[in-house]
Amino acid sequence: MKLFLPNGFHLDPSTATYCNQVLRVGQEAEANLLKFFQEQVTKRKSGSSVLKQLRKYYHEGKLNGLIEAYRARIATEGIVDPAPRETQDLFTRK
Repeated sequence: MKLFLPNGFHLDPSTATYCNQVLRVGQEAEANLLKFFQEQVTKRKSGSSVLKQLRKYYHEGKLNGLIEAYRARIATEGIVDPAPRETQDLFTRK
């Protein structure tokens, strides 16, 4: 879902609004994912069918632009995520 956040995100678990931040970021990512699927004329919108479709798009190279943009956001620290580092490296390795 991080691929679908073009402006990056900043999550700080020490703030009182952390839960609201997480919810907002999740809703933005979901909306952008659905928009991407509409552009690709994909009707899938739930659970495992979305993952299957994303896997297909990944292998077809349709996510390459989003992956490159994600790598750029990581490099410029446009993403501040309290999650463990190993969960953030999924697309940073070439």
